[in-house]
Amino acid sequence: MSDETCLRCDHVVLIGVESAAGGVQFFKCPRCARNYALLPGKSLTYRWGHPISLALYPMIFNRAPADVSPARIDALLAKTDFRDLAAALVEIRLELASPTQEVKDILDCVAPEAELRKYLELFCERGVERR
Repeated sequence: MSDETCLRCDHVVLIGVESAAGGVQFFKCPRCARNYALLPGKSLTYRWGHPISLALYPMIFNRAPADVSPARIDALLAKTDFRDLAAALVEIRLELASPTQEVKDILDCVAPEAELRKYLELFCERGVERR
């Protein structure tokens, strides 16, 4: 049984769903169905496929994502595969308003946490304009 708890649902113990090479463990919350990853020596983060991971993916190696132009963000929004953009934006904004983790650790981004969070704010602003 896992000792890890959901970052959003108070005191809900996560269910281990699989392990991968390198000791990565994957979990799912039985209440909210969010998926998590835990790398050795790291803190629990959202797993690939979470809206934050999809929004950050084009910025993995960008050291100043907060300086990305609105046009570039629009292009990223156009080609990012969100099943439901409105729901994705709600999830990203939830993390921005009530932080649960270092978002840079989701994908091992090179930019500072504050830069990534500012980029996510811009991403949400542009996403709302696209809807």
